[in-house]
Order: sequence, then C-alpha cells, then structure tokens
Amino acid sequence: MNRPLVIGARGSELSQIQSLQVGEALRAQDPRLQVRYAFSAAVADVAYGFEPPRAERIDWNLGAINRRGGFALHLHEQLDAGAIDIAVHSWKDLPLPDRAGSAVVATLPRADPRDVLLMRHASVAALRAGEFAQRPVRVLSCSARRRVNLAPFLLWALPGSVSTVDFVPVRGDIERRLRTLLGGEADALVIAKAALDRLLDAPSPRFDAVRERIRGLLAQCRLMVTPLGINPAAPGQGALAIEVCRDRADLRGRLAQINDPQSFELVRRERARLAELGDDETPVGISAVALPFGRVEYERGEHAGRDLWRETLHRNEAPLPRAARGRLWRGDRPEADPFVRERLPVTRPAPPVDTALLVARADALPAHWHPDDGQLVWTAGLSTWRRLAARGVWVAGCDESLGETAAQGARLLFPQITRWLKLTHLEGHRPPRGDALGTYALRAVRDPLPVAGCSHFFWHSGSQLRVYLQRWPGLRDAWHGCGPGNTWQQARELLPAARLRRFLSAEQFATEVAA
Repeated sequence: MNRPLVIGARGSELSQIQSLQVGEALRAQDPRLQVRYAFSAAVADVAYGFEPPRAERIDWNLGAINRRGGFALHLHEQLDAGAIDIAVHSWKDLPLPDRAGSAVVATLPRADPRDVLLMRHASVAALRAGEFAQRPVRVLSCSARRRVNLAPFLLWALPGSVSTVDFVPVRGDIERRLRTLLGGEADALVIAKAALDRLLDAPSPRFDAVRERIRGLLAQCRLMVTPLGINPAAPGQGALAIEVCRDRADLRGRLAQINDPQSFELVRRERARLAELGDDETPVGISAVALPFGRVEYERGEHAGRDLWRETLHRNEAPLPRAARGRLWRGDRPEADPFVRERLPVTRPAPPVDTALLVARADALPAHWHPDDGQLVWTAGLSTWRRLAARGVWVAGCDESLGETAAQGARLLFPQITRWLKLTHLEGHRPPRGDALGTYALRAVRDPLPVAGCSHFFWHSGSQLRVYLQRWPGLRDAWHGCGPGNTWQQARELLPAARLRRFLSAEQFATEVAA
C-alpha cells in the first residue's frame, strides 16, 4: 500500500489492545507495512457509560444492543465511508446476520472463551458466615445468557448456603465494572475471561498503568472460571472479528496470512447455530471447542420457552462399529468398580499459597487441609467440584474431565502460582505440569463383573481397565471407549489404538455406539 493502513476500533483500552494485536500480526508478515489506528466510541459505549453518559438510557439487554448494532454501527459507517480500511471487533458484539457491504474475513487465534465470576472479599466472608441463606447473592451482569445458566450453577458451586442469585445490570469498561463491584453495589461480577487475559497480557508499555490497576482490583476478589459445559459462552466470545468491505480483495489476501482457520471455523459454526435457534436476544450460550479427536459443541440456555442443554461430539476419526444395546458394557454400576478407596496418612501440612491444587477426587483432599483464601483449588471434574464446595472449599475452576489443562488456562489470572500439585491415588497418573501426591490407595475388594456377551466397553479409570484385562486378557480384542483425560492416557498404553476411542461420557458412548 502507498499509504498507511487504517485500523478502526472502539476506544476502550481492551479494544485498543485487540486492534494493536491485529496490526502487529500484519506487520510481522510485512515489516514495511505502515499502520495507523482510529479509535472512537460506539453508540452503546456512550449510552452505557464507557464514555461520559448521556441523559437518555437504552435497553440493558446486551442481545438487543447487538441486534441494533450498538457496539459496531459506528465502525460499519466508517468502513462504508472509506475512513478506515479494517474494523476490529470482539466477534460476540457483531449482530446477526452478516452485513451485505462488508465481511469478516479473518481472526487471530482465539482467547479463552469462558466467563469468570469475581466475588469481593467482603462477600466471600458473608458467604462463609451463612448470610446468603437469608438474602440473595447479587451478581453484576447484563447478559440474559449468564443469568439463565449461572443462577442455578452458583447455588451449589459457591462454598456455602445460597438461597437465590439475583442479576443486576452493570455498565462501563472492565475497570469501571470492577470498581462498581468493589464499591459495594453487588457481591459478584461476571465478565469474559478473554477480556481479562488480554488486559493482563498486553505487551506494550502504554498499557502498563491499566494492567497494574486491573491487577490491584483483582487482588480484592476471589475468582472462579465457569465451565463451558455449564455456562457456554456467547457465540464468538474470545475471538476477534477482522472486517473489511467486500470489494477490498487487496486486503483479503493480506489478512488471510494472519487468519487462524480453526478459530474462524469454530466461531462461524457458533453463529450459524444461534441463527438457527433465534437471534441475538435468545438467551442461549453456544461454544464449539476443538479437541484432538474432534469438536465438542455445548449449548445451554432458554429456547422457545424451554430449557436447552445439549452436548454434541463431532468426530474427526472413524467411529467404533455399532452394536446392539445389550452388548454394551458401560461400567458405571457400583459393583463394576472393584475397588475401595482408603485414605493414606498425610502428615505433611498443606502447601503454601503459591502451590495450586489439582484435585482428582473430592476424597483426595486431606481432611486436615483447609485451603487458604489465597490458594487455588482446581478440580478434574464437576462432581468433584460439587463435593468440595459442599465442604466449604472455594473451587476456582474445572477441567471438565477433558484432560489436565488448568495450568495453561490459569496462568494470567493467578500469577501467584509457581507450581501445581495433583492430589490423586497412590499410583495415579502424573500431571503434564507439576507433581503428584498420592493421598489415597485403591484396594480391590470384589471380582470383576462377568462380561460374557459384551463387545463394547466404556472404562471410567485406567485402574478399572487393568483389573478387567488381568481377569480377561481377550478383552484387548473388543471395542473400547473412555474419557479423553487421564483414563485415555492409560488406556492407549494397554489397548490397540484401532480398538479405542474417546468419548465425553458413558452416556455419549452408549448413544453413539448403540445400533
């Protein structure tokens, strides 16, 4: 280009960081490229307090704002007028359907799509004192999706007795919303994790001040990363939409060089699914997640007056052959587990707060360990989360039985963590990062159940599989399924690869395999 490329975005620090990420990615491909930035306030920014407020107020519903183009209209007008060459949006802020005159042609690798709940320390103390058994937990958020999905989740996920959860509208950028929370107007706040991650990871010195302010505000809260299976994100959350006029073929080729095809396709599927279900105001979360063996899509919310909860696996590998339901062995009957779990004497004290705890089972957390308010506790699955919360433990997040990824996802939000310690059984699988501590042992107390007539098996642990293989070595020639986490890591060492597939659950195994 003979002139600087003009990238337009909203005026908040977050939007500036996002547009700078796009500009730097383009300059990495072509260091000769000149880039200029044009930042301006959207209509919704002014009405909602991102800029000095106006006297009039508009609907608090974020879906309605998106449908009207409240966060994107001014950038679309600048694109149409030729004032900017590229518009950079948070993709979740773009209305449905796509515009006729412009198109989103690229995105960068997607940030974490999950939401984060932040509870101020005074409210955490009130939770532990039992105050929320008598009054509601007040949560700041304008999202109908979050209200529908998080209200029932928080009743059991918070460590204490909670009677009801009320959602309260909030306005402003990330920093202003955090200050609203800490000012005492509510007990908790829900925001996109990607927004926090980008603010905390901004490399440019020009954002040092806001990064430190955000750090200081977060230090006054307890944090909880909400699971996608419980609270799927808004379609496109965590992804940047890089938009140009449809006649700018010159820019399409340049932007194709920085596009992340996987992120682009996942968001495209999420938005297409929302369009099938309704529109921007439909209170449904939709998240598509790429896994090594396929793609899982989570949907949850309200649709057509009914609760919607769907979890779908799309494989990129050949499925197992089907079989009659009577030939499936799911392994989830209590007597199919040959073990009892015996606590081991753990005499060492709880580790310091710079050590995060990854808890494989609720019983793995020693009874005399009481994680400090500053200690991060992460669980392998949701059932462990539920049981620990009932014990009064604040759980910061969960791997949702998909494998141990906590260390990567928690890096920016929990900078105090220097090491991870997994609490598991004595011969448990070591985590990819950190150490393992055996806090209980498995003791076989019953014989394996008969498996005659079964051709397809689902295993709930590597230990269960080993016992059955020892009893019936011929099972190696059957067809097998298991979860995609630690069980998979052990099963692949014991079974032929062609005979083994990963599933999200025993229910999904039965649904996919039954003829």
